[in-house]
Amino acid sequence: MSIKSLGRAVIAALTALLAVVASLVVAAPAQAAPTVATRVASYAAGPATVTRGKPITVQGQAQRLNGRTWANTGTVKAVVYFDPDGAKPNAAVRTVNSNTKGFVRTSFTASVSGKWTLRIVSTGTLKASSTGQRYVRVVAPPRPTRPTSAAPISKLNCPAWAPIKGNQGRPEWIYHLPGQRSYNVTAPEACFSTEGAAQRAGYRRARN
Repeated sequence: MSIKSLGRAVIAALTALLAVVASLVVAAPAQAAPTVATRVASYAAGPATVTRGKPITVQGQAQRLNGRTWANTGTVKAVVYFDPDGAKPNAAVRTVNSNTKGFVRTSFTASVSGKWTLRIVSTGTLKASSTGQRYVRVVAPPRPTRPTSAAPISKLNCPAWAPIKGNQGRPEWIYHLPGQRSYNVTAPEACFSTEGAAQRAGYRRARN
């Protein structure tokens, strides 16, 4: 067989093989894109200012466009995004299912300030949609305040942290400081941690 004949035979064989392969390949049907518009109604994240460790609630209702009106979507998935002051934009933090009327509600423990967003996940017919961002400011819990007064622990004694004795004598209420001459024999009706606390309660300092 000549080289030219051999080349024609090889080309014919390859053409036949390609035809067989093509007959075995079944093209996957194109998946239709979602066509129904959606939105999240009554979206909220808050409270606007919350103490660290307290709950932050993210909520809203997924709705679909039905003609010219908005209707319930039924159960859908939604993703909550959190951006802690620009450090992690569009970071997904939780995926949740709505109820059968499209309501979504979930809570987080407040740790840092940032922006919250809720996004409906697309389905075969529903388009995805996102809310605007809601900023929640997280503040430190208030420092616990120490008491400034207490009841006596016995007839003649006050607690160590509130040693100033308040004596409700007549015509004046008088407080006695440790070291004053009458301190040890004074029977207090109230005890104070500072002179200011005693004075605010209506007592004046003993003269001896």
